[in-house]
Amino acid sequence: MNTTKSELKHYLVAILSVAMALIFTLLLSYSLAQSLVGIFYAAVVVTAWYGGTRPGVVAIVLIVIACNYWVFPIDSTNANVLESWIRTIQLTLVASLICYLTGRLRSTTQRLSQTIQALKTEIQERIQAEAALKTSEGELRALFAAIPDPLFVIDAEGRILRAALLESEKLYLPIDEQITRTLSEIFEQTQADTFLGYIQQVLQTQQRVMVEYKLMLKQETWFAAHITPFSNNAVIWLARDITEQRNAALRELKQAEEASILEERNRMAREIHDTLAQAFTGILVQVGAATQVLTDDIEATQAHLDMIDELARTGLTEARRSVAALRLQLLDEGNLQSALHRLITQMRAVTDTALIYEVKGTAYSLPAEVEHNLLRIGQEALTNAIKYANAGEIWLELAYDDNQCSLCVKDDGQGFGVGSILPIGGFGLLGISERAEQMGSQLTIKSQPGQGTEIKVIVDRASE
Repeated sequence: MNTTKSELKHYLVAILSVAMALIFTLLLSYSLAQSLVGIFYAAVVVTAWYGGTRPGVVAIVLIVIACNYWVFPIDSTNANVLESWIRTIQLTLVASLICYLTGRLRSTTQRLSQTIQALKTEIQERIQAEAALKTSEGELRALFAAIPDPLFVIDAEGRILRAALLESEKLYLPIDEQITRTLSEIFEQTQADTFLGYIQQVLQTQQRVMVEYKLMLKQETWFAAHITPFSNNAVIWLARDITEQRNAALRELKQAEEASILEERNRMAREIHDTLAQAFTGILVQVGAATQVLTDDIEATQAHLDMIDELARTGLTEARRSVAALRLQLLDEGNLQSALHRLITQMRAVTDTALIYEVKGTAYSLPAEVEHNLLRIGQEALTNAIKYANAGEIWLELAYDDNQCSLCVKDDGQGFGVGSILPIGGFGLLGISERAEQMGSQLTIKSQPGQGTEIKVIVDRASE
């Protein structure tokens, strides 16, 4: 309804414009004694500009009619009929051209006005977006400045885009020497490749990764890094200095080990006092008694010697029991494969990670110390994988062949770079390495960021 009223207004403008043009033309023709067609052209311009091409065409038709009837009427008896027709055609063509050009100018002006309005809206939106961006950037800068730990924004190619730190002592290089530089330009290539592997893993999985690594600043400094997705092409690397915590943990571990050793020594001392010392004391008493009756009573001497033999055997049995008590409790009730099975069963009760245990080949016994170390290695590797690998599955395989026995712990977790950089909890790798070296076995550790970890130790059967 509103559209119809608007169109009627446009056609009404056409009628009024032509009518006014006719009135002005007639008035002027009386005073000037000639016709002024330009006023009609002005009416076409006004109509076409206000209403568009179609009202302009209506105005042209009205102008032709008005001119033919009042301005220069066509009279069949007049000798200038041809001239009047030519004038009418000329008026029509010129008015049509004016209408077309005015309509085009009107539509172009409207489009230009719309474009200008769209540009104004876009400019306003951009101004608002820039203001919001500046506010967000200010908040981000304030957040960066308030964090006391090294914080970096690094892209997928390992280029440092932004860095923030209050304490310059925790930086490998000054901040202004790190911005826009790649990791390979700052660190050794092996370390840079490992860092880049973690970054690419985070970008691929869009999940946070936590790692530990050390850098030589003024002294050896350990960091725990939280690497978090920042965008599809960049990560936030937040590194916290854990040197003091790590050293404190190592001291506590050492103190605990020393306390455990001291407790074990005290227990062994009590065992020796209660068993071996008493047995040997009895032997000495019987030796003394036998010496006294050696020449007088052969039967009494033999009885003392039998008692000495019994006491010696008892002491030997107690000595063996005391040594056996030092072995791992899981080995008390069976062999290595059953001990590992019980270990897996215990760990399944405290984790949601799938634990898969497999024994290959025909099992045989190994020296007690070797089985003890293999069990400890399996226990340490399983514990680290459960706590720190973020794995879905962990496989433990014990394989026997004719010449060798191998123990392999493998997971599908986040992995780490083998070298100076250890995953969180990676201090246990040192203990695993020491135990493998103690057995004279072959130790292999394979791991890459995002590709899981495999720890395998092989011991010769000749060690049996």
